[in-house]
Amino acid sequence: MEPAVTKPLSELISKRVDVALAHRFCLELADAETGQPLSAAQRRANLTVLFGEIAKGMGVERFAETPVERLDQFAVMSVVKNHDTAGLLRSLVNSFMIAYANPETSDEAFQALRELEALRASIAAARGLASPNPNLPSAMATPGS
Repeated sequence: MEPAVTKPLSELISKRVDVALAHRFCLELADAETGQPLSAAQRRANLTVLFGEIAKGMGVERFAETPVERLDQFAVMSVVKNHDTAGLLRSLVNSFMIAYANPETSDEAFQALRELEALRASIAAARGLASPNPNLPSAMATPGS
């Protein structure tokens, strides 16, 4: 049984959806019959559900910190690819934790993370954006350094 969406989470999702609705991003969902972009009401309904799924998959605190464009584009791509929106995030974290926690695969898991970070950095560079991710260097630091 899925826990109910709390009022504070519902309000946070609504605010984030409002920000997304004020913009048109690169990827957007289209009406299956007409091929036209969704109306504002359709987009609101879809994003409300999808943002709720993302919040479940990544946690409310991280959801609140994530730029709305990233949430929107992730949600749209998960629908376009017919992938489980929250499941992608849960699987990413769970798979990494299992592989990293195993002494035989921890180095491979960390290398996979570095490859994913390199992919993210190449996307940032192609878009002319700053690419440093402060989380990876801190993850690579040895305790006490």
